[in-house]
This record gives sequence, structure tokens and C-alpha cells, in this order.
Amino acid sequence: MVLLIETASFFYLYFLRYKNQRLPLNGIEFKTGNIISAFLFGLLIFFTIIALLRGANFGGFASFVLVAASLISICSLIYSDLTSAKETKISAIAISLIATVFVLSSVIIISISSNGELNPIRTIFAFLFLCSAGIFTVFLLVLNFNDDRSLYTANDRTADSGVILGAAVWGGNRPSPVLKERILKGYEIYRRKLVPKIVITGGGSPNELTEGEVSKNELIKYGVDPGNLILENSSNSTIEQIHFVRDNLYQKNSWDRVILISDNFHLLRSKEISHFNNINADCIASDKELSAGGTASFCMKESLALIVFWISGV
Repeated sequence: MVLLIETASFFYLYFLRYKNQRLPLNGIEFKTGNIISAFLFGLLIFFTIIALLRGANFGGFASFVLVAASLISICSLIYSDLTSAKETKISAIAISLIATVFVLSSVIIISISSNGELNPIRTIFAFLFLCSAGIFTVFLLVLNFNDDRSLYTANDRTADSGVILGAAVWGGNRPSPVLKERILKGYEIYRRKLVPKIVITGGGSPNELTEGEVSKNELIKYGVDPGNLILENSSNSTIEQIHFVRDNLYQKNSWDRVILISDNFHLLRSKEISHFNNINADCIASDKELSAGGTASFCMKESLALIVFWISGV
């Protein structure tokens, strides 16, 4: 029963990823989220077989726990598909992932226990270990991500456009320090003729200029030809910004490569989103320096966001 529910969840999640990204489904694609989902599902099957070969007891309390967690997982997925609120969607996906990892932890404990039964305390420890190990691994990937600036050192590699990902605008329609550094880096690669155009992205709040408009004004001040600036000023997330590039520029103009410009902690997720959307993207980080605490905080937030994206495409 549990394997049937988890199998349904696995395939439902696979189709949900592509529905969320609005891409045609062309068979099995070796994208990161697909690989992670297949790995978790494979572990579940492997340890279930081990448990069955050892004559484990899947009845009674163990059966109730596993079926309940599996139902929570698939129901959360269905709810995430039905709701339109982004925060609710992300929360539902997170609950589904947590429930799936809990099922996996339970099966692992059953398969390795001497009596083949579910031990609640050991299951909780296994669950916490798997969650901590997974998050810490992704955190290290985000923290130690290296951008692609070395590919452009000799100025013999170019891209069709630079893409400045949006960041906060401060009062008085001024770019925040984070956005300012991204603008400067975008101007730098334009001045070096690494890109002929710059895409500037980001929406905003009522009664103030959008992130894209503020970036455009700054670049014009630096002397960039307005004809070489492409404005997007309605997005509210990195995914929406990359969707704009994909739908309005990359595919229509048959672009070969773009350069994403953002903070280093933000670039791994940005590159993964681009890869999932079939955009060939290099990344160059801004020169914004953060404190150790700020770096840890941003990297942790990006790690959690990246895990949710890998699993669901949101």
C-alpha cells in the first residue's frame, strides 16, 4: 500500500515539475530534480525489499505510520497543485517532502532493526539525520559555488546578453547596495563587450519605480545605449525573470548563451532554474561583500529554496 502511494507521488511530482515550469514533456529528462526524486524513490524500494527479506513487521503501528505519512505526502502534492498562492504552494511541497523523508526513515529503521519493527525514537533520529545531512550538503554547494568569470578572463568568449536579476529598491527610487553591485557588474561585462545587450529585470511596489526601471536608469547614467537595454518590470521572483528571458528572448531570438548576474549565493539556484528551462547560462557574481552572518543566512535561505525548486519546479 505504501509503495503504491509513494509510486503515485513520484510520478505525480515528475509531471508537476513540468506543469509548474510550463514546459512540454519530452520523455525522461536528466534534470537535477528528476535525479533526486528517483534516488529517494530508489532508496525507499531498496530498503523495503531488505525489510521484506528479513521478515520485517509492517503491520499494526508501523503500517498506520507509513500509510498516514504517505497519504500526507501525496495529499500535500495535490493541494500544492490546486492552490495558486505561492507561499501556500511552497509550504505544501515542503510538507510533502518532509513526509516522504519520514517514510524513508521509517523503512530504513525497520529494515536494519534486529526485530524488524518500527522504533519511534530511532526513526526520529534517522529522520533528523537525513534532513540535516541533505540541507547541509546543499548549503555547502551554495556556499562554495564558483561562478564562470574565469571563462571570460581573456575576453574571447561572449554571450548574447547579460541578465541582471532584480534586487530591492530603496526609498527615493535608489538601488539598494545589493542591486547597485549587480548593476555595476552588468555594466562591466557590457563595457568589456562580452555582451551586446543587457536584460534588466524585477518588479516593484506601488508608488515607486520597479527594480528593472531603477537598473535601467542607472545603466543609462553610465552611458549604456538605451537601445541595448531590454526591460522586464513585472516579475516577483527569479523563476519569473528567467521565464521572461526564455519566452520573450532566448527562444524567439535563437540565443545560444546568456550571462546571469547576481550575488554569488544566488547564482547556483539561478543556474539550475535556467538549466531546467533549457537556457544555456553562465554566471558572474557581483562584487558585493557580506558579513559571515549575512553569508550564512542568505546561503541557508537559498539552500531551502533550491531544494524546493529541485523537487517541485517552484
